[in-house]
Amino acid sequence: MEAHRPLHVLLVHVWYWPHVGGGNQHVEQIGRELVRRGHEVTVWCTDVPAHNQKRFKRGGVNVIRIPPSRVLGGVDPVVSVRGLDLGDVDVVHLHDTLPMLIRRTLAKARRAGKPVVTTYHNDYVKRTAAGRLLKRVRWALQGRRTLHASEARIVLTTHFERLLRNKGVKGSLDVIPNGFSPVEDAAAAPVALSGRDPGRPLLAFVGRLSEQKGVDVLMDSMDSFDGDPGFDLAIAGTGELADWLDGCHAQAKCKDAISVLGLVSEAEKRWLYENATAVVIPSRFEGLPTVLLEAMNSGTPVVMADVNGLGELVDEAGSGLSMPMGDPASLASAMTEMALADSDRLAEWGFGGIAASQSYLWPSVTESVLEVYRRVVGD
Repeated sequence: MEAHRPLHVLLVHVWYWPHVGGGNQHVEQIGRELVRRGHEVTVWCTDVPAHNQKRFKRGGVNVIRIPPSRVLGGVDPVVSVRGLDLGDVDVVHLHDTLPMLIRRTLAKARRAGKPVVTTYHNDYVKRTAAGRLLKRVRWALQGRRTLHASEARIVLTTHFERLLRNKGVKGSLDVIPNGFSPVEDAAAAPVALSGRDPGRPLLAFVGRLSEQKGVDVLMDSMDSFDGDPGFDLAIAGTGELADWLDGCHAQAKCKDAISVLGLVSEAEKRWLYENATAVVIPSRFEGLPTVLLEAMNSGTPVVMADVNGLGELVDEAGSGLSMPMGDPASLASAMTEMALADSDRLAEWGFGGIAASQSYLWPSVTESVLEVYRRVVGD
């Protein structure tokens, strides 16, 4: 087998630990897997939220957090990369197309003659007319330009491959999915669930409490039940809607059937996967969520909103049910169907998820990413 030289890879993403989100988990896992294979990895990210350390190692990865001068629209930190060094970097891997950090790193890499790989993670949904107009303008002026200026472009699914072709992106596209690592911590039940009746079906939401993740759709669906829904719902996570969720839970018609857990540990997350009848993912938009892959690998059926081709993925894998995005009535119907399903049907969904999840394990995904790196550096 031909030996390849170790690479120094720069991964660039606006958000990174201790921020909680799927994109930074994706970047961190690729970085850790590359380090395990003997490569050097550096991450550039913004210092949002502010962290006491600006330069440190985490999981063998060199992390540089860049303080912003301000944050545009609450989502785009304004940062400078002028004082940062690309001298011994072999390849720059951008994990977005629009933010200031991405565009300025791209310009710096082009000046330094460094090959650039860009991963397109997601198609963000804007709900207002002004937001949709701004999105189209930014894509035309910035997003497409980032991809066309890159030596290689990665998309997570064939849905995004088709989307980018429709948005005018030229050149080759590599389809490499998001990956996941099975939760290794021993399962531990969340304290808030210690007193529940174990004979009742338990559905679980695990993720950021945000409009993107559809936590408001989830609560609307629970309010569509006149009384006891016939199952319990555990909501695990934190985010910008945490205070809203607490207030909504206090006023919910079936609040006794809902447990708000807050941010859970890996051990508690594993317990939810292993003990829930199903995991519910009512997102408005997604790339390829880690929670979906982790739940499938645990043999837990899923209820997935049909966004960006993910409903099709679940249907083809036979790992659960898909339902229209943003539809509380359809979500309530799907959750009820899961809660009433017999053990044979639940097992069938579980086996389908386990089989389909194997190709998404991080070692396999990272090897595909490495092949792209080697191609663009001429190794």
